[in-house]
Amino acid sequence: MNFEKCFGTDGIRGRVGKFPITPEFFLKFGVIIGQLLFKSSCKKVVVGIDTRISSCMLESALNSGFSSAGVIVISVGIIPTPAIGYLIKLLKLEVGIMISASHNLFRDNGIKLFLKDGIKASVILEKKLEKELKKPISYLNMVHVASKEIIYCAHDAKYIKFCKSTLSRNFSLKRFKIVLDCANGSTYKVAPRIFRDLKANLIVIFASPNGYNINKRCGSTDISNLKKMVLFEQADIGLAFDGDGDRVIMVDHLGNKVDGDQILYILAKFNLCHEASKKEGVVGTVMSNNGLLIALKELNVPFIKVDVGDKNIIKKLKEKKWRFGAESSGHVIILNKSSVCDGIITSLQVIEIMIKTNMNLYQLCSGIILLPQKIVNICFDKANSSIKYKKIKVEISKYKNMLGRFGRMFIRRSGTELCFRIMIEDRNYSIVQFIFSKLTMIFNCKSSVLE
Repeated sequence: MNFEKCFGTDGIRGRVGKFPITPEFFLKFGVIIGQLLFKSSCKKVVVGIDTRISSCMLESALNSGFSSAGVIVISVGIIPTPAIGYLIKLLKLEVGIMISASHNLFRDNGIKLFLKDGIKASVILEKKLEKELKKPISYLNMVHVASKEIIYCAHDAKYIKFCKSTLSRNFSLKRFKIVLDCANGSTYKVAPRIFRDLKANLIVIFASPNGYNINKRCGSTDISNLKKMVLFEQADIGLAFDGDGDRVIMVDHLGNKVDGDQILYILAKFNLCHEASKKEGVVGTVMSNNGLLIALKELNVPFIKVDVGDKNIIKKLKEKKWRFGAESSGHVIILNKSSVCDGIITSLQVIEIMIKTNMNLYQLCSGIILLPQKIVNICFDKANSSIKYKKIKVEISKYKNMLGRFGRMFIRRSGTELCFRIMIEDRNYSIVQFIFSKLTMIFNCKSSVLE
């Protein structure tokens, strides 16, 4: 196996059939993690998958690796990623694996690695694992430790109960008409059950996965159909999850998009501003809209930026002993409710604020005005990445003087796709659109999903 770096900003991800998304790699990954687990007191691991056609194949290889190392696998089938974080704590395990490529289309897949207490693996651990994965594995002595036990056990009901437990007593959605977009992904069973249990008047779309349609023109990366359905049904709110359920993008009753920055503002305004005894802030990323910073400053709520990646946000929140953080793409962290990003729990918490304040989603967002922002995604081959990066830097330098006081351009390499992402932001939409059009024309860009 020719080895190269495999971990990105959110676990391992790539095209199925190419390194590292191959059965061979998943087998080896299972062996390495399994050998580490075999040294611990708990020789069990929980594994979940999303709805991609490749997920069962890759899970079989991964489970074989675990079994060869003497580890018992608890296979929970199709389930949202945040459920794995919860089940690790509930079952008192050391490790959990989610096989998913999140918001990517069906051709991709990946691994999200969770550790004790439901936290994602640190960068330090990921580097150690990459070193181990470079080494050859001997299977000669594995017959003495191999486990033949794979426990197939659905834990949907436990996760559903947990989500509902984060709400106030007697919480009800009886007066709400809600449209759910399940992205043909791993929330397609549990999300409708939760919202129906809470008595919502529910319209469910994109909840018929066939292995190929996950995130296809639906979910948090494409809310055009959700907007239409909210307006057609005259719904109170629309909710779009991504393929593995750790993100949510919302739509208000007028069809306006509400992203992670706006959700973070709502959580801050209605949870932090009335707590005079404790000055608590929130955490975003370098991609957070400057409109969020301006709005939080007016609320006198401290704000800290970190690198892209929900685990970076969680790390900073724990360091500061704060509760709320988010990425504009819909990853929202509410640490006093869940140890990981959870699209369903985030949705319920926002709706609970709507109930307590007797305000609709449009009104809750009235105090934040996002600056016009566009993302240019420029694809590259591994062989020419450095040349492409230099060319991009030269091009964007030509336009920086056009930006106003709150304008900025930010370039970074994607952690989940072979592309550079250029964020253009300014108070003047015409400037943003002009630079966006120029760059997309120069680099012949096609639209792509965000991380």
